Amino acid sequence: MDSDGSGVLRLTDDALDKGTQRWSPYLAWSPDGQWIAFAAVVDGAPDIFIVRPDGTGLTNLTAHPSIDSLFYWSPDARRLLFGSERDGNPELYLMNADGSEVTRLTHDAAVDVPAGWSPDGGRILFTSNRDGNGEVYVMQADGSGQTNLTNQPSSDAGPVYSPDGARIAFRSDRDGRWQLYVMNADGSGQENASNGEADDYWYWWSPDGTRVYVASALGEDPTTWSWSAAIIRVDGSGRTSFAFGSSLNWRP
Repeated sequence: MDSDGSGVLRLTDDALDKGTQRWSPYLAWSPDGQWIAFAAVVDGAPDIFIVRPDGTGLTNLTAHPSIDSLFYWSPDARRLLFGSERDGNPELYLMNADGSEVTRLTHDAAVDVPAGWSPDGGRILFTSNRDGNGEVYVMQADGSGQTNLTNQPSSDAGPVYSPDGARIAFRSDRDGRWQLYVMNADGSGQENASNGEADDYWYWWSPDGTRVYVASALGEDPTTWSWSAAIIRVDGSGRTSFAFGSSLNWRP
């Protein structure tokens, strides 16, 4: 639809389930605005589809009986990073935007989960438990140079590059709760940016890379969690709290 809510256009017309957050992220514009990628459940397992914003060009890119999900467009919109269990356990794969040239990037008996691209498209973030616990890893876009960035006995997850690619935000429970951490892109300088009493669940970088919006929950029972939100500078200072919102984002 248009930004004022007018011109609503239906892009798909079938019975496939496209709204399950189990396979999130499940909807994403290509960086050039030419395509929308989404996950739809086919015969009990999700496949990755694309469609143009006018509803044409609907294509199942993966068409595989395994679970294909967690996809990320490359910054140049030419490729898609995704996770798949087609070879027996969760691994990372890369394919062209038309579904061709599927390449397996990881070969490990552990669970490898894609997390996204560096802004320049040269590196890929992922998480893995190949070292016995959840860690944040990086590799080159061709799968080479797979490196553990966090190297902690704790669980680390959810890495996201800053807009300039110089830093990475992630979650860690090394201080007893799931807290927002920030580190340099090479894994150095890991610092707790939130230092709060709640568990941090969602976060988004500001466009200039100086602040992070974070949504947090306090409590042991998910049905009675008390939610809060804040904007924090990457060094942990200047915390500004406000009414909770888990699906907000920054204006470009």
